[in-house]
Amino acid sequence: MKTVLSYCGQVVRENDPDRFLLSMFAPADRREALWALFAFNHEIAKTREVVSETALGLARLQWWREAIGKIYEGGEFPQHEVLKALAPAIKAHGLARDYFDTLVYAREFDLENICPASLEGFLKYADFTTTPLMNLALQICGDEPDMDPVPAVAVNYAIAGLLRAVPFHASQRRCYLPEDLMQKHSVTLTNLFDFLKPGEGMRGVVREVAGQFVPGIHPSSRLLRATQGLAGVYMGQVRRRGYDVYSPKMQLPPAFKELRLAVATGL
Repeated sequence: MKTVLSYCGQVVRENDPDRFLLSMFAPADRREALWALFAFNHEIAKTREVVSETALGLARLQWWREAIGKIYEGGEFPQHEVLKALAPAIKAHGLARDYFDTLVYAREFDLENICPASLEGFLKYADFTTTPLMNLALQICGDEPDMDPVPAVAVNYAIAGLLRAVPFHASQRRCYLPEDLMQKHSVTLTNLFDFLKPGEGMRGVVREVAGQFVPGIHPSSRLLRATQGLAGVYMGQVRRRGYDVYSPKMQLPPAFKELRLAVATGL
């Protein structure tokens, strides 16, 4: 019999399948709260895709910022399905408001339509858009974020995701690769956006960014171990393709992904 998912569970499974998979490594009674959190993240992360103007994007992010604020202030909040699921999760698990504020603020960068100036800027973007989310997820699972290398694992996960998403972002005239590395390897936005041809230099850019991935991290949290494991699986795929993120084989799921995660988490 097919399990009927909640609204947030369905949103996450359809739009963020990797985090849906990761939620399977959390206690069963915490998954609904995780799905509410991940559905919220999907809502703010898609802002750049659903607005036509920067001002509209900022207004949309402000709407979410204020809605979250009303939950914490105990007032009436908009009757959005994600908020209705997130409000009890915030209360039940004592989720820190600062993390939500950071996530919303980080998404303002998406609206600027510019690349990070440097590798340092790229890593900061990866950190700000992923680490607070991971901290909140660990709080939901009853883990202690301060006891694990959360930023390192979160940034690893973001690096893998951003590299694999380069072709998709380029098709939307977006690029998150470091501008200085693109110049170094003669990769231009014109080729990326107008001709969808990255050129041979793209491999060099991807190789240098991938070099920031930190292997050999062994967190105590099962959810965090799964996150590190999945990031490692995807980075292995990038390396096997010779750092060619435009390879058609990059569109195929890595072999035995679920089994490899089970092994990585000790299941």
